[in-house]
Amino acid sequence: MKQGFIIAAGLADLGFAAFHILFWRLFGWPESLQGSGRTNAATTQVLNIMLTYGFVAYAASLLWLGGNAPAPLLAAGAGFALLRLALQPLFYGLQHPLSRLMALAIFLAALLHLVPLFL
Repeated sequence: MKQGFIIAAGLADLGFAAFHILFWRLFGWPESLQGSGRTNAATTQVLNIMLTYGFVAYAASLLWLGGNAPAPLLAAGAGFALLRLALQPLFYGLQHPLSRLMALAIFLAALLHLVPLFL
């Protein structure tokens, strides 16, 4: 059961990586970023690439380790998701249905990382 949650957490992290890869298409990057200035546009894109890499590396670690994933690794994933969940209403609000859906996805990802800590 513990391994199932860890595998699900890794797959969720891959899902978030895929979502970040889609930012170029979803938000019309880099064209839509040009109004923020060259440096801000570049920084936004570089940070997104690095975050995508982080999600893939983290997911690969969880999937490779499976039921042997150490507690600190799971706690780090849960902490990341909980912090992101706390930032959702501050930066994006919760009025739009897609914003609420994103908050739910982040909450579920936090649970997937947390539950194995208690099994």
